Parts: sequence; structure tokens; C-alpha cells
Amino acid sequence: MNVTIDHHNYYYKEAGAGDIILFIHGNPDSANYWDGVVSYLYKDYRCICPDLPGFGRSDLPEGFNFSLEYGAQWVQSFLEKINVQTPVHLVVHDIGGFYGLPWAIKYPDKVRSICVHNSIFFSSFKWHIWGRIWRTRGLGELTKYLNSKWLYRWNLRKTSPKLSDAYLDESYKLGIANDKTVAVVLNVYRAMDPEVFIGWEDEYHALTQQKPTIVIWADNDPYIPPKMSVAERFANGHTIYRIPKGGHWAAAEYPELFAHHWREGLGTKSS
Repeated sequence: MNVTIDHHNYYYKEAGAGDIILFIHGNPDSANYWDGVVSYLYKDYRCICPDLPGFGRSDLPEGFNFSLEYGAQWVQSFLEKINVQTPVHLVVHDIGGFYGLPWAIKYPDKVRSICVHNSIFFSSFKWHIWGRIWRTRGLGELTKYLNSKWLYRWNLRKTSPKLSDAYLDESYKLGIANDKTVAVVLNVYRAMDPEVFIGWEDEYHALTQQKPTIVIWADNDPYIPPKMSVAERFANGHTIYRIPKGGHWAAAEYPELFAHHWREGLGTKSS
């Protein structure tokens, strides 16, 4: 499905009925990242998964603002356009946190719960090697020519070995093989100096004292290793549900376990 915001088209997937779960993917993914998780939740929930601006099948408006403030506004505009009027359960992965968490902070009355899956939102974070490459002008652009399908599959499989060939091929086609997505990846990472999270991180922690908060964390993530204690900072005293063997893309590797942890975090059972 598509929705138009300010004359630009944005793709999203929707399945099920009931209380709404808004799933926001990370880099370099699309709404497809959540397909497996949705298959375990749609019988009880209305699951909505957009392609973020410039990712997958969504447009990238010229001059798009990659600030946290604008990310929050884009999420709100998207929900208004698809006529979501009730509070939603928010689930974010990776850079999806740059959109979903500022939105939750700006619109707390529209949030039922927060679920964070291997993301960042703290000013003390040190970028991983790929983040540093993408943030470097010239070097980041060069990755477009070096990142073949073979190298892409090898890199994702290195952290998430259970990803299927079909998932990797589709992810590559919608992601790094697409000039539009390469451009948005570079812009997102270059806009996200860790200092931009100053202030926002405190507001996030305040929000977690008001809303049910679930952290589902894959421990085999080379981009955000356990020694950084990022999961603990996101949890802010709430329970962390761990996927010990999961890599950065654990929701696609272990969708049933991810859905189970999410339900457990909310204290719900499947129908």
C-alpha cells in the first residue's frame, strides 16, 4: 500500500486487526524486515510497517531533513494520513529509533508501549566501523561501488547467520543496490553526530517511567556490542529480553522468539 505525504509516496504494509503495533525498520532494510514477526502477531494486532523515506519502495524527497525533530514529524504525518487515531505500540530497530523514539517523546499520549531492538539513542555512543565509513565524505560514496551482492550477503550473514537467501536477496535489491537508498543511508549517518542525542536521551528515560518499555536485544551484534551497555540504558530498569545467538538482524532470524518476548514484555498471550 502507498500513502502520499506532501506530494511524495511512501510504501507500507498492514495486516491484522486490533490494537496497533507500529514497526519501524533500520538500515538498510524495509518494511519486509518485520514480515516474520508480523506473522506471529497479526491475528491479535493490527500491524503497520512503513518503508522509511528513501528506503525500499518509499520516495526520498529532495532536501529531506534528517533531524530527529523531522523524523518525529514524519512518523506523525504518516499515522495521520493512514487515519490512525488510537495510541500505538511502537517497535523500533537500528536507525528506526531515530524516527520512532523522537516521535514517542513528542507525542507521548499516542504511545501505548515502547519496544527497542538493537538501536542507539545516546550521546556517548561510538560509531562502528561501517558507521564511520558512511559518515566520511568520499569514502562513504565509494562503498556503493564496492558493496556487491556477494559482499552484502557475507557481511549480514557474518552477524546474522540464520538469515535466509531469499531475505538477503530482497534486502539487497531494495537497499544497497538502490542509489536512492545509498544516498539516504549516507545522509542519515552524517546527520547523526552522537551529540544530537543530548537532551533527547534524558527525555527518553523520562518517558520509560511512564510507558511500558520492552528491550529485545540480540547479544551477537558486532555493531553494538554488549560491553557498551546500550541495552541496559534503553531498559532503564525494565527487563531486557535477550536473544543470545541473534545478530543485528535478529527479528528476521528468530521472529517467533522475538514475538514471544514482545508478548511477554506486555504480559499478553496469543489467541
